[in-house]
Amino acid sequence: MGLPALLASALCTFVLPLLLFLAAIKLWDLYCVSSRDRSCSLPLPPGTMGFPFFGETLQMVLQRRKFLQMKRRKYGFIYKTHLFGRPTVRVMGADNVRRILLGEHRLVSVHWPASVRTILGSGCLSNLHDSSHKQRKKVIMQAFSREALQCYVPVIIEEVGSCLERWLSCGERGLLVYPEVKRLMFRIAMRILLGCEPPRAGSGEAEQQLVEAFEEMTRNLFSLPIDVPFSGLYRGMKARNLIHARIEENIRAKICRLRAGEADRSCKDALQLLIEHSWERGERLDMQALKQSSTELLFGGHETTASAATSLITYLGLYPHVLQKVREELKSKGLLCKSNQDNKLDMEILEQLKYIGCVIKETLRLNPPVPGGFRVALKTFELNGCLGIPMAWQLSSPRSSDPKKGARQRPQCLLCLALEVTLHHIHNILLITEVPVQRGVFEKIVVQLFYGKLWSHNGVSTMDSVDLEEWL
Repeated sequence: MGLPALLASALCTFVLPLLLFLAAIKLWDLYCVSSRDRSCSLPLPPGTMGFPFFGETLQMVLQRRKFLQMKRRKYGFIYKTHLFGRPTVRVMGADNVRRILLGEHRLVSVHWPASVRTILGSGCLSNLHDSSHKQRKKVIMQAFSREALQCYVPVIIEEVGSCLERWLSCGERGLLVYPEVKRLMFRIAMRILLGCEPPRAGSGEAEQQLVEAFEEMTRNLFSLPIDVPFSGLYRGMKARNLIHARIEENIRAKICRLRAGEADRSCKDALQLLIEHSWERGERLDMQALKQSSTELLFGGHETTASAATSLITYLGLYPHVLQKVREELKSKGLLCKSNQDNKLDMEILEQLKYIGCVIKETLRLNPPVPGGFRVALKTFELNGCLGIPMAWQLSSPRSSDPKKGARQRPQCLLCLALEVTLHHIHNILLITEVPVQRGVFEKIVVQLFYGKLWSHNGVSTMDSVDLEEWL
């Protein structure tokens, strides 16, 4: 074979496919930006649209924080990309995010990726809009009134106390904090949100399977909207179906207790309120909607709370001076004395833990359990004074602030959010519903941490071998 034939073969084998691939990427980029408003003279944000159909979803899912950091270094605070099947503008920076938040219902509206809407279902609170959203939120918020929260305190005391006893019994073996905290929060959410008793001794395997199903659903919540075997959406829906099957058993048992008059009428959980609301309106119970709402409540009530509680435990170990001040506040309230601890701990005393509330708020500022949210542009508008955001494009913005900036403004680190603490609000899964979940759990955890001597004056005491790096 002569040299010309070899060159021709190499051209057909390597060069031509590469050129076709580059041409496909360019055509895909042109196709994505063709949806822009031609009447807007402002340029689009810088950035790339990735591969045809897939966009940059795979890179973002696989690399996560590294992908976002690389994009920020290259393009700045605002750039365009293609995520989860839609053209997306990533918006960062306090001023830019403030404009997005203040433009809610005027410039933008909450709109989550198709995979999130598919897995969670159309009946959950985060996917409802207008009057339906307001009515559902009004009903669920009754489960987080001050009176209802007071009823939850004994349950939280029982679950956190028994869990900490098991942790302390590990001794030098140590344990992984995040999985243990997640299981704790799951049990609390099952009891105070759905009114269900989690599986007890002898049934721990069933409980663990349900927790693992939530983890699988969470991992695939943000994925390409392609429902084929072994895809992220397929795995997420499979895990969701398992969760729905388990939850349906609890819902049917709850309905039977309500009809028999055996349910507690003085302290109503969120599931009971939803069921009674349908009965009061003369509506037929929608089992699918109840399962979707229950799944959303459980997810928002234990995933984000477990993440924040783990961060809280970690920071208490990293900052001994904060640890000491927390101990002093608890001691001043008489919460380190076994003789009166359980009798005194209620909503009133928890609301007086001002410093602990500041520690919790600062923990969430430094390491928010929900990193950000998605919205859709209702119309074309300018951002940062020189960039045009096309109508119908997806917007993604972070939830956390700059820790370094916070450190300069807060010389004592980890404590200066001087706001009144009325027992911290944890937002539900999708930020937009603003339903406070597990309020008061963190304060009780802190009380039990110190009462159980989980920490020493210089850091971790009986739990030195806890692997706090596993989840960071």
